[in-house]
Amino acid sequence: MDLTTRFVILPLAIASLLTGIVQSVGSSWGLMQHYWVVIKLVVTLMATIVLLLQTGSISFLASAAAEDAFGSADFRDTRFSLVIHAGGGLLVLLVPASLSIYKPRGRTRYGLRKQLEQRAVLAP
Repeated sequence: MDLTTRFVILPLAIASLLTGIVQSVGSSWGLMQHYWVVIKLVVTLMATIVLLLQTGSISFLASAAAEDAFGSADFRDTRFSLVIHAGGGLLVLLVPASLSIYKPRGRTRYGLRKQLEQRAVLAP
């Protein structure tokens, strides 16, 4: 559990955040021009932060589970917290996936200003 978190899930979460930033900067959507891109960035950043905060609990439970004295009633609060965070994380990550598919309208103030500047350059 600890190895999977540290060497698979956490690097993929950070890679998701970094590739999202790189793709938005390199595309016509821009990083701060549309509300849905900003929301995706914030949600992914928050999910990654929560994952980083939970790695200590995951490591603790993984080491406790490796011992023979680990019972079903032990560490109930910590296990419940991890289950809640995992379920909440799944629901939270559905938001960026939905935004990627539907791309709702709406530009930020910065996006509107950039759009007006582009129109002014193209207008004769």
